[in-house]
Amino acid sequence: MEFGGGLAERIECLGDVAFETVFQDFAATVDTARVTALVVGRWGDVSQTEGHPGRLLAQSADRFPALRALFLGDVDDEIVYVEHADLTPILDAYPALEELWVRGTPDLSQKTPRYFEAMRHPGLRRLVLQSGGLHPEAIRAISRCDLPELRHLELYLGHPDWCGWAKPEDLAWLVAGEAFPKLDHLGLRNSLIQDGIAAALAHAPVVAGLRVLDLSLGALGDDGAQALLHGQPLDHLALLDLHHHYLSDAMQDRLRSAWLGVDVDLSDAQTESRGRRSIAVAE
Repeated sequence: MEFGGGLAERIECLGDVAFETVFQDFAATVDTARVTALVVGRWGDVSQTEGHPGRLLAQSADRFPALRALFLGDVDDEIVYVEHADLTPILDAYPALEELWVRGTPDLSQKTPRYFEAMRHPGLRRLVLQSGGLHPEAIRAISRCDLPELRHLELYLGHPDWCGWAKPEDLAWLVAGEAFPKLDHLGLRNSLIQDGIAAALAHAPVVAGLRVLDLSLGALGDDGAQALLHGQPLDHLALLDLHHHYLSDAMQDRLRSAWLGVDVDLSDAQTESRGRRSIAVAE
């Protein structure tokens, strides 16, 4: 994981200590004006949005003038039990933020679960949403955002048992290629519908501008790979990441020789169990 471009400070709340207490101790002992990358681990009961660190971080923006990368939810809990409050105040408070990584889901008690509201952020270059189930409303919220500098987008679409109900048509706005004109790294990962996503991307305009196309961690099979082979040329890619897949040996051989100069990652081949496929991150 390449986060923040270097060393990152970390805040985590263990035991019965309140996150606010840990945060204030951190701010008193660390020169926060020099912190460029910050990882937030546990903030208490991560399955509850009460006590979520977003409010404190937004209110303390003046203490972190150099912050460019933020990772929320770096915990060992099952990912589907990590819930985040609305992150819009953080993005509003840090217009120079370049990277936002979020592990967990938006608050599923809300009628329209989403990480943030429709907004404009002038600096964000990398957005990574790691979820065991990405609610379609969270995807629609991203479509309503103006992110003119976004270059790297990763969405873990997840499992329908955990609200990962997205279908390829929910991503039509993204694959059309007009939403984020500077995008050069697209990850649509960790999905049971990986074949359908591959088919949607086969002739999609967004692919022409990419250096990295990441369809890893999911249930990609020969049908999806065949769609890529019959689609637009992918010779311009530096990396086609397909690791954790269900491809036959013959299809893997075809993919390795299809596009000269493209690094095709076919590691971590999986085997169906009783005719069923699984994704890498479900719980």
